[in-house]
Amino acid sequence: MSIKLATVVLVSVAFFASSSSAKPAPRNARVPPIWSCAGGHGLHPDPEDCGQFYQCAPGHQPFHQSCPAGLHFDPVLLVCNWPGSLTTPCAAELQMEMPVDEICPVPIPPSHGTMAGSDVSIGATYTFSCNHGFQLQGASSITCTEEGWSAEYPICHPIRCGVPAVRSKAASNKIVGGHEVVPGSQPWMVSFQHPLYPMQNANLCGGSLIAPTLIVTAAHCFRPLNKPQTGWVAHLAEHNLYEDEGHEQNITVKDIIVHENFVYDVLTNDIALVRLSRPANMDDWVSPICLPEEGEKVEEDTLCTTSGWGYTKPLALNEYPEGELQSAVLQEIELPVVSNRKCATKLPDYEIYPEQMCAGYDEGGIDTCVGDSGGPLACKNDVGRMTIQGITSYGDKGTCAQPAKPGVYSRVSSFVSWIHEHVTEQEWAVIRSYV
Repeated sequence: MSIKLATVVLVSVAFFASSSSAKPAPRNARVPPIWSCAGGHGLHPDPEDCGQFYQCAPGHQPFHQSCPAGLHFDPVLLVCNWPGSLTTPCAAELQMEMPVDEICPVPIPPSHGTMAGSDVSIGATYTFSCNHGFQLQGASSITCTEEGWSAEYPICHPIRCGVPAVRSKAASNKIVGGHEVVPGSQPWMVSFQHPLYPMQNANLCGGSLIAPTLIVTAAHCFRPLNKPQTGWVAHLAEHNLYEDEGHEQNITVKDIIVHENFVYDVLTNDIALVRLSRPANMDDWVSPICLPEEGEKVEEDTLCTTSGWGYTKPLALNEYPEGELQSAVLQEIELPVVSNRKCATKLPDYEIYPEQMCAGYDEGGIDTCVGDSGGPLACKNDVGRMTIQGITSYGDKGTCAQPAKPGVYSRVSSFVSWIHEHVTEQEWAVIRSYV
């Protein structure tokens, strides 16, 4: 820590008590002045000890002094003097030298954003936020340290959907259930959790953020009606469900809008909108995924990415998972899109509707599974933005990663008009502004 001497000017008014009214003061009436310290930290003086002056805690600069009610500052003794009737006030100015902690420069507020903080001494913190339509890039708060500010000043840039701040690594089809996601590379990913379920931090369904208050997910996460209809919490910026990584946002759910034509028995129209109780803060860890255009098709064999905290082992027919098979950390895989015609031949017990799409490998071994429901099947569009083309819906007879058994997803491009109809015009304008 570097120390410098600073000249502190104390401007005070000295008062002289008239001889007719002066009274002897008890010892504890002459007390040290009460200093205000930068950051509000310090050690209060002992009023019984006149020699003990107020000292600010290390790293905090004294910048203001005041006396208790009825006492007045003595600029010679640097204490609060005794009470009495006051006559002949005269200004007194005292200069004294005292060590002051070196302070950080005043931060620069970001364009299109705001900054909160007033202190620049060691230990002080400034927080930053962006205006509507802008996203914070960099640290949301910085702290003054002995070496200066703990991070560079953040900036606010226009929110763009489908553009993570961190790049994902290429997926491998040799790892069952995929591999761990690079933290921050799936900033639209949501984990839905509910306090009624006994496992702490249990992921029950996934979802995808499309606007600060809107998430798209699978209808079967909330139906049939014997599932909880209230009390859900959306966990954003999650990576490891069992660790606090410092940038998570946990927001209660306000509304759940299930497609009115959802049929649980065959999982048609398996889509729902979730509205949050407050907007999520957009930053490097939380940002939206793009919606496709109405009726947009994805070419067969296109590699798309899906992610989730679901089971990481294949499940065969009538096989029940044993042990802790759900992943604690977010996993991702790449899957090729399978045409609906081919999908229907591979899943003869199901009718594959136009509002659905399929993805998976003929050899099996890699797939979405239990716990991944509601998560995105994300594909790059023509300009390289990640777009939610599918929503994880179901697998063949509850199995996962079986040969020639692709997974089935709700085709989001079939529901763009439905989404538009069930959000406010303001929410829709926000979604479209991200493109």
